[in-house]
Amino acid sequence: MRRFGIIALAATVFAVLVGPDGPLGRFWAPDPDAPAAHGAVLAGLIGENMVENIAFGVGIAILLLGRRWFAARTDTARAGQIARIATAWLLASWMPHAALHRHLGMQPTGILPVEWIFHAGSILAAVLLLWAFAHTVAAPARRSRPADNSTVRQPR
Repeated sequence: MRRFGIIALAATVFAVLVGPDGPLGRFWAPDPDAPAAHGAVLAGLIGENMVENIAFGVGIAILLLGRRWFAARTDTARAGQIARIATAWLLASWMPHAALHRHLGMQPTGILPVEWIFHAGSILAAVLLLWAFAHTVAAPARRSRPADNSTVRQPR
């Protein structure tokens, strides 16, 4: 768990540094024509941005270290991999999604691919995550047998 926290924190710091307002984020600087936020709205946007950065960090940590955790909670290695990657996408994709929105502004030709990639990607990830765990929940019911026959009541 300690390694997970360290990686999540490091990836969160990375997200802050390479974000549109970070010192390394000039490659996707905010659209200069976008209106500036002030006061409580600015504070709310900064807070929301930090939630996205933390989600990015946790998503990267899950991607790098979550293999065993997901494998233990699904009935096949494939379902575990799908669940891990889907979860990582659902968490880590928000930071680049928001950064691209700020960078592109309201240019429809720029926004359309961003919307398709991130929104359709999130919908697909949610469906795959549901499949991985629903498949796992249904599987034990089909094959459940007591391990020890001494606990099973025998007919008289």
